[in-house]
Amino acid sequence: MNILIAARLAFSRIIATKTRSGLTMLGIIIGVMSLIALVSVAQGATSGIQDQFKGLGARNLNITGTTNQSLTTDDVKEIEKLSGIEIVTETVSGRVTLSSNEASTKAQIIGVDQNYKTVVDPDIFVGSFLPDVTNASDARLIVLSTTLATDLKLDAYSIGSSIAVGSTEFTIVGILDDADGFGTRGTAYIPLETAFKYVAVPPYLSSITVQTTSEEIVPEVTTNLTALLKARHNITGEREADFVITDASQLLDAIGTVQQFLSLLLGGIASISLVVGGIGIMNIMLVSVRERTREIGIRRAIGAQQSQILTQFLIEAIVLSLVGGIIGVIIGEVVAYFLAQLGQWNFALSPTMILASLGFSMFVGVVFGVWPARTASKLKPVEALRFE
Repeated sequence: MNILIAARLAFSRIIATKTRSGLTMLGIIIGVMSLIALVSVAQGATSGIQDQFKGLGARNLNITGTTNQSLTTDDVKEIEKLSGIEIVTETVSGRVTLSSNEASTKAQIIGVDQNYKTVVDPDIFVGSFLPDVTNASDARLIVLSTTLATDLKLDAYSIGSSIAVGSTEFTIVGILDDADGFGTRGTAYIPLETAFKYVAVPPYLSSITVQTTSEEIVPEVTTNLTALLKARHNITGEREADFVITDASQLLDAIGTVQQFLSLLLGGIASISLVVGGIGIMNIMLVSVRERTREIGIRRAIGAQQSQILTQFLIEAIVLSLVGGIIGVIIGEVVAYFLAQLGQWNFALSPTMILASLGFSMFVGVVFGVWPARTASKLKPVEALRFE
């Protein structure tokens, strides 16, 4: 039997038994939908995070302490003396309640110095970033993320108005665009010296970011930084360092590894539904063979070969799986899109994943359609014609 004719007959069969076919395909639809949605969400969220880390710059090194007293302002002064370093910025952080006239929320407050804008280049939505207020210990200015502004029921017209940071009033000078959803969301920025007065204890720092003169010397500068800080912190022998130095490439590699693991894990979980759907197809095809025994007997009696009967039922199983897979892909991408909008991360449409899902759906149809197809092809014409 021509495969195209067999496929057309299979589609006719699906249309003739819409309810049963729909229920049969449900397992495949759910499996493919879950696979597409989960993997797309994982890839989209990871892509958003990677975009943010790329924004940190390939020349940047980030130093964080393993305790809240690991890094100090004196460390910064010594780091600035190293060769190959173009600029250094330091930060402190703490959690504080922010309050507007309409609402209040907990937020991460980061105190930054005058170099922060140059090194990190934050994306301003409205207003401006913090001005240079070096040596001003009470410059009560604040920049909010758009998420915080929304939580506090503020808008673009709120620039110049005041909010309470704890019990102290600060003036809003800018709102950051945190649409990519990483790094700035739920965060507010104030001048470093002001942060030392209200949210942090001097001279201890949360992090130090170093921008090198070129990407090529990042490994050399990393080695020099490690040696300097170990010497300053009296870390010798096997004693573990109280700081960690990372660069964008290390972070991107780590994120990529996690994303691959998550995709495999989520894909494996979703594939279980596909196997369950395949079992459903096998069961319904066995029922179909029994219901169509006389039809099979008549076709065999008028000359149909076993291979033609086997092909017909196998094609029906594959078509059921493939149609279910196509529906699952469409629903899965729609779900992934709305989840991306809800979570404000990138929407990832992967042609490779779509083709792999459809290919696996067809594979499931073949594997679980072979037994019913062989059962149908092995029926003896005389016995089949006698079947009531």
